[in-house]
Amino acid sequence: MCFCRSKYGTPTISILCSATGVIFLSWMSFQEILEFLNFLYAIGMLLEFAAFIKLRIKKPELHRPYKVPLQTLGATLLCLPPAMLLVLVMCLASVQTFLVCSVVILLGFLLYPTLVHAKDRKWAKFVTDEPGLPSSTSLEVNSVLLQPHQEVADEASVSLLSDLSPTKLGQERGEVLVEGVVKEE
Repeated sequence: MCFCRSKYGTPTISILCSATGVIFLSWMSFQEILEFLNFLYAIGMLLEFAAFIKLRIKKPELHRPYKVPLQTLGATLLCLPPAMLLVLVMCLASVQTFLVCSVVILLGFLLYPTLVHAKDRKWAKFVTDEPGLPSSTSLEVNSVLLQPHQEVADEASVSLLSDLSPTKLGQERGEVLVEGVVKEE
């Protein structure tokens, strides 16, 4: 089964799942919904801070497009004030928010292995190509547009480069693209 996008490039199944979540939350008041979403956002941010510090410790040599010019202790101290504020926000939440968030988190832990199993069994196909780009667009194709001494740092670079047509990119750098080969003028 392939969960394809609509003719406009929108992820249909994702929109339906999101709408189901909104319908599920409709029994809550607006203030409760805000509290619920802030609670889940705070958990997500705390996980991001933890991943940031863990990667600093476990893989210090990992390529990072943006670097925080601090050592691990400094980065940890930098994360402490917002983390304490997030914990404060979570402590002010109601019991109902704790219960609903616990159910949602538990549901996420249960659904993740289910999705991995469905992907392994090929019951569902997860498309990772960007809509509007040909499926043959890859790192190798886009790297042709780069200078010989440049390397593509990450997928974001490829995405940014794919937004420029080869003609525009060549004009900006004084190059001509002939049959997929970049030639200097």
